[in-house]
Amino acid sequence: MPIITILFGCVLCGLSLFTACVKVGGVAEAFQDLSVTFKPGTWLIPAGFGIALILLGAIGARGGNTRKHAMHGAAMVGTIGALLCLFQGVSQLMKILQDKEVNMLAVGMVWSMAVVCLTFVGVCVQSFIAARKARQSNA
Repeated sequence: MPIITILFGCVLCGLSLFTACVKVGGVAEAFQDLSVTFKPGTWLIPAGFGIALILLGAIGARGGNTRKHAMHGAAMVGTIGALLCLFQGVSQLMKILQDKEVNMLAVGMVWSMAVVCLTFVGVCVQSFIAARKARQSNA
């Protein structure tokens, strides 16, 4: 499970990088002017959650009791990310339905992060159920 957590963290970091590249117009343009491209903004939110997952995955890879706590912490980070994105995504959809102007790149990023986080939480739940069954069969 720690490796999967690290992979999902990398996907979230990649989502931030992809959003930055699309915002500027391409990968080459994104890296030509780093001062414009990499200003702090909302496009860094997936990277923040991704870095948290990468760190928790690395802690969980050490094994022992820390693995259990780190993976529960990672599931919590994924759940918070999913809930925040779902709330923001629904509010953006309401604006679209009311014919208000919205940033479609931001809408796409929010829903993409929601899908990634929800998928991660689903994988976590399956892993926790499997671990509990394995523990009960060994006892």
